[in-house]
Amino acid sequence: MSIPRLPYVRHGGVEDHPGSVLSLAVTEDGTILASGGSQGTRLWKVTDMSSIHRPSSAGIRGATLVVIWARQADEAHDVLYAGTQNGYFFCWRQQDGMFEETFVVQMPDPSEITAMAFDSTNNRLCLCSRNDMVQSWSISKDPMTGKWNPTNIFSRRFPRLAPQAITFAAFDNSQDRDIIVLGFHNNGPIYTIRGKTGETISNWSVGAKIGDAAFNWRDGVFCLDDPASGPALFRPANQMKTKTYEIDRTRQNGRPRKVRFGEQGSTIICGSDHGCVYVFDTRSGEKLETLSVGSSEWVQVVATTEIGGVSVIFAAQTRALDVPEEIFVWKRARDTSIAWDKLFWIVQALIVWGCLAYVYQNFEAKIRLLRDIIHL
Repeated sequence: MSIPRLPYVRHGGVEDHPGSVLSLAVTEDGTILASGGSQGTRLWKVTDMSSIHRPSSAGIRGATLVVIWARQADEAHDVLYAGTQNGYFFCWRQQDGMFEETFVVQMPDPSEITAMAFDSTNNRLCLCSRNDMVQSWSISKDPMTGKWNPTNIFSRRFPRLAPQAITFAAFDNSQDRDIIVLGFHNNGPIYTIRGKTGETISNWSVGAKIGDAAFNWRDGVFCLDDPASGPALFRPANQMKTKTYEIDRTRQNGRPRKVRFGEQGSTIICGSDHGCVYVFDTRSGEKLETLSVGSSEWVQVVATTEIGGVSVIFAAQTRALDVPEEIFVWKRARDTSIAWDKLFWIVQALIVWGCLAYVYQNFEAKIRLLRDIIHL
């Protein structure tokens, strides 16, 4: 039996986000959304998208380009890390219901920070920047102040890499996880480097420019935002492309903008340069839905999460830096396969119960008839 798919439905958002939105990230429990943009970093309560007090504004740090949430040892709540236009990265932590800034550092030879990742097993942060720099930092707590402080492990430059995405290799279970960095130039180079020294372990090319990447280590795949051909799925184990997802190329240039996995990895979500957010089936490549933001402006930023079994998509346009923007929120009902599965078993149980009742009633009638005959 074919199971119908319920669509995503618009559920409010932020109508007047101050300045442009350049990055989005949501906590693991789906309660707080962080947005980075031309006016710094902001926090939003997901239940009603109301603003949460933030510790600092952009100032000399410049626009916030990257925001990520991390699970950090000895912290009760997710910790926010952010990277900025002028090469600063900083950490905000939640304490007694309020956020505080625990440190801020400007990287040596500062440049735009393009991507960040955090390794919860070792409390390590890695980042990359526009000037081809890749860095790894150890985050440790000061026993006197309780503040978290970063110590540089290594800094290494990769000429003409233009790094766009970075991650720790989740398949590496050692105490010193390797780092994978993906670049825009030279046909999409991908380097695997040692987490302790930055030494190159291996490198290969996807044969296309990389605009962004999302990782699903549970299934051993990652998805690339290829500006030329659309989102593409790869398996790093054999360095092979397994699927390409087609967006609408009849509108303007038809280029994807940002990619994320959704619905526990079963879908690929990507923005575009023509005001649409696309939802693809990861396995088949089928376009499941096209969500519109109501204009043809770039949807430069997307984020996804699961809240109480409900899949949620966040997206934002990017236009001029000095005008208010909008954050859009779409929610999808629980997986309909669960509802249909429950209904199937309920119907089966009713049928069985009905059959048993019918048999019992007929059996009882026959017993009564037999008793009447015997009495005669």
